[in-house]
Amino acid sequence: MRRTDAAHRAGGGQTDSPPSMLSPSAAPILCDGERLTASDPYRQIFEAAGIGIARVAPDGQLLEANQRFGEIVGRRCDALPGLHILDLTHPDDVAVSTAEMEATLQGLRPRYSLEKRYLRPDGAVVWVTLSVVLMRDANGEPVQFIAVIEDITERRQLQEAMASARAAERASQAKTEFLSRMSHELRTPLNAMLGFAQLLRVDPRHPLNETQSRSVQHIERAGAHLLAMLTDVLDLSRIEAGSMPIHIAPVSVQQAQEEALALLSNQASASGLEIRCEPPDPPLCVHADHVRLRQILVNLLSNAIKYNRPGGCVQLEAVPVGPDVVLSVTDTGRGLDAGQIAHLFEPFNRLGAERTGVEGTGIGLVIVHRLLELMGGRLTVSSRPGEGSVFRVWLPAAQPADDAPRCRSQFGHLDGAPDVPAEHRIYTVLYAEDNPVNVELVRQVLRMRPQWHIEVAHTGQEAIAAARAAPPDLLLLDMHLGDASGLEIADALAHDPATAGVPRVALSADAMPDLINEARRRGFADYLTKPLDVGRLLRLLDQLAAGR
Repeated sequence: MRRTDAAHRAGGGQTDSPPSMLSPSAAPILCDGERLTASDPYRQIFEAAGIGIARVAPDGQLLEANQRFGEIVGRRCDALPGLHILDLTHPDDVAVSTAEMEATLQGLRPRYSLEKRYLRPDGAVVWVTLSVVLMRDANGEPVQFIAVIEDITERRQLQEAMASARAAERASQAKTEFLSRMSHELRTPLNAMLGFAQLLRVDPRHPLNETQSRSVQHIERAGAHLLAMLTDVLDLSRIEAGSMPIHIAPVSVQQAQEEALALLSNQASASGLEIRCEPPDPPLCVHADHVRLRQILVNLLSNAIKYNRPGGCVQLEAVPVGPDVVLSVTDTGRGLDAGQIAHLFEPFNRLGAERTGVEGTGIGLVIVHRLLELMGGRLTVSSRPGEGSVFRVWLPAAQPADDAPRCRSQFGHLDGAPDVPAEHRIYTVLYAEDNPVNVELVRQVLRMRPQWHIEVAHTGQEAIAAARAAPPDLLLLDMHLGDASGLEIADALAHDPATAGVPRVALSADAMPDLINEARRRGFADYLTKPLDVGRLLRLLDQLAAGR
């Protein structure tokens, strides 16, 4: 039985359960316009509640609200009565709020809940969970809405951040898969182009005449340029994705200088330029990634050569400056004005050089700049039009390390892989590859090592069966066969005692770091990427034959 609080007090009795402002039993209190006194426990609950509570007329006008609701919408409680609830609602949520109220007034539902936004006077947006019940009188006529409001802004921000992170992760994964596929599809034809060009150049059985040799060199240069552009794009993508592996250790400055100069001496000679380099005295070391430091110097020196004037010079030097070592690359080229320097590190912006016929991608300096940031260094530039430019690499100085590793020779270098006489013993390499052109290339490379015999498997299952039937001396694996990956083949053979000790080497167009690292983690002796470095494969065969 419904009773007003006044009637209850007049009767001096007790009800089975106390009236609630959020239940129909409280309707007479609110319908008759009575207000709970300040000493009433329900008024105290109303005011002290940690969630917002509001009474709203059927037409949407605010009748009363507690302090917490005022805090949520950023207004004083005494300023709220008389405002329309839609005055507080975010414009984008007005339609759904109106629809819910109308449906409840029409008797389609007694209550509703939704998540919506309020707009504070300062423009701040507040997300809330709104739970609303419609109070009706004894005749079933709407009297007022009772609303309970909880601020969920932090939760929504967390949800949105998590959703953004998941979307970014999906995008990064899609980008990685695309780059992996692009790398694979472009490196596969390059493997044939550059691999056979190397064979033509070095095959002693079929020496080339001067004209043929120049033609082969053109093929190699064009292929190497395409490979360099592909590598630059992949490097930039890996840096932006935060997946570029960096291994900081003491690096000899002189060694890095020598390696970079060795790679570019022919380019400088062909351009009629002089490269000057005085080794630092005393010797200097920096904290850096050895491979990436060499990449930085090669990039800067290559630019200094490409954009120089005929008969000009390039100078490479290193000096200690406080806690750092500064490696400077100076050229006598056309120089840069202030406007060009301001846009120097924008990806794919060649600053007008695309009209000169000089080859390039416009991302080399971007990669240099970001690699130095990853290594705790920086790059500065000073230049004057018509006088040349100076690019300075700043890196933290380091104490020399006795066991500083020497880097492997670069693509296309065949020094250190001479012809060797045939031995009495025959070694077998089982090559798992489904591309006939790649098979033919490796077959011809092995003719330079007649003690090595090649067996070919065109599928993963064929490779596993052949290895178990006659364990080879070397298992050379493409990492993406039609029916299995190179990792799956290697794992299957690693669990077989008869083949567990067979050295496994990858030869793949997939040059993504994650796969390379995973292959090494699973025991691969080496990971050769396409286009094939013929000299590197020959050295590997010689080491295996020598038992090293």
